[in-house]
Parts: sequence; structure tokens; C-alpha cells
Amino acid sequence: MATKTCTETKLYDSLVHCAGTSVLPGIRMKGYFISKDDLTGWPTLPSVAAKAMSELAVYTGSFSLKADKKWHRIDFTYNKGSLSYEVQGDKPSQTFLNKGTLPHPEIDEAAAGAARQLMNDDCVFVVQQRDGKWRVLGNEMFPTETKPQGTTGEGTSGDVGTTLEIEVTDVCPLPFYIGNLTTDDGEIDCSGKTTPTTPGGGTTK
Repeated sequence: MATKTCTETKLYDSLVHCAGTSVLPGIRMKGYFISKDDLTGWPTLPSVAAKAMSELAVYTGSFSLKADKKWHRIDFTYNKGSLSYEVQGDKPSQTFLNKGTLPHPEIDEAAAGAARQLMNDDCVFVVQQRDGKWRVLGNEMFPTETKPQGTTGEGTSGDVGTTLEIEVTDVCPLPFYIGNLTTDDGEIDCSGKTTPTTPGGGTTK
């Protein structure tokens, strides 16, 4: 009988925070989304053969799109919204439940129309942290659940808008993305190596 040999390499390293440096909370004021039906190829996560612990949560490569398809922009309410993750399941089959709360300031016809579609579609969202790094909600293996909710607010200063509550199971906690995005705003390099200007939104960095 053949004997299974486990050769997995663990890439643990120190987790360091330098005193006096800031960790900025929150997300920036826009992100992008696309239906999985419009994708033809996905970036990949490295295996344990990666060279460093910090590489294990970073996608390599870029998304490929069907002809004439683009990522669509969604503007977020200022100083609102967040990304988070938690572990679910039991060993050895534990996964991450990645979550996003993405508030859009409008409650108009376009927002309502998007809500009707997103509720029953399987989409991918790419959102930029305050520090400029991009994170992904959505993957090939598991469906993305998008639950829109909206309110007109009340009084003269109550909260108003449409919020997308997103949940998706993943093998990685909110993977980082450093590839390219072909968007309604133009081409975006998510690696941070370039800072192209996009219509109506200033620079992407």
C-alpha cells in the first residue's frame, strides 16, 4: 500500500507593527463590480510554494473579460463602509466568510435597478482600502450573496441611501489584487505602480 507523504511547507514569519505608524481604517469612496457571467479568466492565489508569507493572500495575474465588457463603478458614502472576514466550519474544512458593507449615497432609479439585479446575480467586487490596496469579494468556487437595502432617511439630516451587504465563502481572507481592471472609468493598475486619472473620480490612488 502506498504511503502518503506530507510535504507542505509552512511560511510563517513575524507579524510586526512599527510603533508610531498609522493603520488607516475604512475604505475609499469608490469600488468596482462585475457579473461573473462577464468574466473569462481569473487571477490565481499562490500555493504553499510561495516565497513569503505575505504572498499567500495576493492574487497573481488579472481578470479577463468578455469582449466589450467592463467593471462598473460604484461610489460609496463618505466615511462609511467596511470589509471584514471570519472563520467558518470545522477543521480540516474551515473556510473564510468574507463580508462587505458598501453604502451608496443614492436611492434613485439607478440604485433601485441595480438592487433588483444584484439580489439574484453572482458578482465580484473589488474595493480599495484607505491605504490604497485593493481587496476582492468573490471567487470562482463559491457564489457571492448580495443583499441590497435602502432607506429614504428621516428628518433633515438622517442617513439616506442604498447599502449592499455582501457575503462570500473563500479559502483566503479578502484576497489582495494587484492586477489590472478595465472599467467604465478606464484602465486601472491596482498594483499602485501608476496613478492614472479616471473621469469624474480623480486619480485611482
